[in-house]
Amino acid sequence: MTKIIIIDSNRYVLPEGMPAKDIQALAGFLITLTKVNYEYCFGQGDREYAYYEDGGANISVSTLSLVAKEEAKRLSDDGRTAYQLKQASKEKAETQ
Repeated sequence: MTKIIIIDSNRYVLPEGMPAKDIQALAGFLITLTKVNYEYCFGQGDREYAYYEDGGANISVSTLSLVAKEEAKRLSDDGRTAYQLKQASKEKAETQ
C-alpha cells in the first residue's frame, strides 16, 4: 500500500518512508491555504477575470494499492469490453 495525500479530490503519492509527523505537518499546513476561484468578466476589456477567495482546501491522507499505468489501462479496457458485451447481450435479449 502506498500513502497518498488527497487535495480537493486530486491524489498525490507521498514520498516512501515519510514519517507520520511530517505527513501531519504537511496536511496541517495545506489545510490553512485558501482556494482562489474566479468569475469571467464579459466585455470588461483588460479585466477578463475577477478572482476571489473561496474557502479552504479539502485535505485527507489515505493509502492506495498502485499498479503500473499499463496495467491500469489493461484493466480499464478489460472492464469496458466486459461491460459492452453485457450491454449487447442485454439489448439482444430485449429485442427477441
